[in-house]
Amino acid sequence: MQDDSRTQILPADHAQRLVHVIDQAWLILKSRFIQGRHEILLEAPFQHYFAHILSAYGDLCCTARDDLFLVDLEARLPGSTNGREYLDIACSFPEHAKCAIELKFKTAKQGAQDHGRIDAYQDIEALERACRGGYNFGRFYMITNSSAYVKPPRRGVGTVFDTHHGHTTTAGKTLHCPKSVGRENVRLTPDNSYTFDWETLGEWHFLELHISPTSK
Repeated sequence: MQDDSRTQILPADHAQRLVHVIDQAWLILKSRFIQGRHEILLEAPFQHYFAHILSAYGDLCCTARDDLFLVDLEARLPGSTNGREYLDIACSFPEHAKCAIELKFKTAKQGAQDHGRIDAYQDIEALERACRGGYNFGRFYMITNSSAYVKPPRRGVGTVFDTHHGHTTTAGKTLHCPKSVGRENVRLTPDNSYTFDWETLGEWHFLELHISPTSK
């Protein structure tokens, strides 16, 4: 007789199943990138490959005949002004659960790490807004081979919009760096606290942040 307590199947709850899809897709993307299946040099291919993996794996995780899994690129951010703000990826089991995803791909050759740090925080803030606007949860993913994002900053923008390994943000603290030319008007106040826990594989560093209306 089969022991039902040991039976393992995909979660019946769509929100839990969506978490599973996102987590497995990220694992597959990292593996394919590191082992050379996907050559990524810019953010656009990152978005394309990740969306493809999400779509393929999400379809595999449709377990009932009426299940549907959708992936949208450049989905409108809830509450955006005149529809000018967009999420990199939105995926969902429609009518059940949906996730907002923002991506960053930065190389050492690209430079402009100060702008990259601020842009990352803007993505995090956008995901918090998405969660307030009806998304069940959000994910922020970043890939870089620039150690500037991972090492503790000595001065400048990095001490305000800090992304170094082990750094934990303060919920409700306003971040603003008026000396950052081109981003001097950016003022952000993250709702929640986040820890930058980078994973290093070879020369590349990977970051995953979980965003939800209730995260602390």
